[in-house]
Amino acid sequence: MIKINLVPSKEKKRQQEYILMLVGAVIALFLAAVLFWFYMQRVETKRDLNVQIKKVDDESKSYQDKIAEVMTFQDTEAKLEATNKNIKDIQLAQKKVIYTLDQAAISLPNGVWLTMVSQGSDPSSFVIDGYSFSLPEVKSYYETLTKIPGLSKDATLELKNVTAAVGNNKQIVQFEIATKATDVEQ
Repeated sequence: MIKINLVPSKEKKRQQEYILMLVGAVIALFLAAVLFWFYMQRVETKRDLNVQIKKVDDESKSYQDKIAEVMTFQDTEAKLEATNKNIKDIQLAQKKVIYTLDQAAISLPNGVWLTMVSQGSDPSSFVIDGYSFSLPEVKSYYETLTKIPGLSKDATLELKNVTAAVGNNKQIVQFEIATKATDVEQ
């Protein structure tokens, strides 16, 4: 049997080269498709990460609003605490003054009457104005006031006016005592 080569060798080589090029092109196309797939995966991952970053930023902004709200509440709480402290301080000062005024009224002798009690420049200081029929009664009342616990020991007595009334010929003494409420020692 005789074999006859009907396809010349150059043509056969070309066919083999053509097949190799076709296989190479298919492999190159496959590699390009795989690389394109990886690239698309990266683009999608990047897009997903950007979406997550945006969500986290939005969430963080909402937290900033909440933080600002909490700070506002803390400021309000601090103001309320300061107001409560002021109220308690005023209540304590009122208790001291009321106690001392009560003691001043209890120790008021016969023949001495008060016309006015006014607050001084300091919230715990006050001025007592009154009248009496005799100077010794005023001095006795003043000495009694300086001994009352809760009243300042350095109270001042000022005689405003001493006049004799017409008729019964009695002397009327107008006085003013400036004092200050202090803490009562127990």
